[in-house]
Amino acid sequence: MRVVVYGDETWSLLRRLRDRALTVMSHLEQHGFSSIVYGSVARGDVTLSSDLDIFIPIPVPMYKLEYALSLLQPIHKRELVQATPYYAPKAYLYLSEKDTVSAPMVPLNRDEEGFYKLAGFLTLEELRRDVRKPGINKALQLIIPTADGHVEKPLKHSFEEAVKTLDISPDILNSRIKVLLKRREKGHTGVYQHIVLPEGMSFEEAFAKLMQKS
Repeated sequence: MRVVVYGDETWSLLRRLRDRALTVMSHLEQHGFSSIVYGSVARGDVTLSSDLDIFIPIPVPMYKLEYALSLLQPIHKRELVQATPYYAPKAYLYLSEKDTVSAPMVPLNRDEEGFYKLAGFLTLEELRRDVRKPGINKALQLIIPTADGHVEKPLKHSFEEAVKTLDISPDILNSRIKVLLKRREKGHTGVYQHIVLPEGMSFEEAFAKLMQKS
């Protein structure tokens, strides 16, 4: 176990990232899209390399989502990614090189829904209340927020605690561990299918192309 106390720089970075998430998620809500922010921004253990990951957990008309985001700022890049043959393809709209708004093209299965809970996520209302949630980071550590920072525990020594803390099934946690270990070995290029959308191609067209390759 390691106790981490945040300095002023970490608190300031967390505030900036959360303010940015609040701006984007509030804008989405005004246009009829309910979203969550997940990962280190939800947990609090941010670093200079932290991404802003905003997710809409149900399939939505992508042209409407693209239009709504374009009213906030220009979209940097669009991608369609399917992590494994068994997972829903997801549309990614990049607000910058790192920050994304994503949504599934088809409904998520139970394991996929659980993965967002494992990472730690916040609704817009929770973000407004400045809630922090426990979750698993990419280094396979259980992150438990504290008033001064967080406590981190290696998952291999804290599996049972993680199941109870995150209120998740052991099967879903085991699945997540396998996915993260595979990503460590292969990196982002290890995803099952990946399309960068050219200008003029819709997500629906890219999805049809992806399905033809399956």
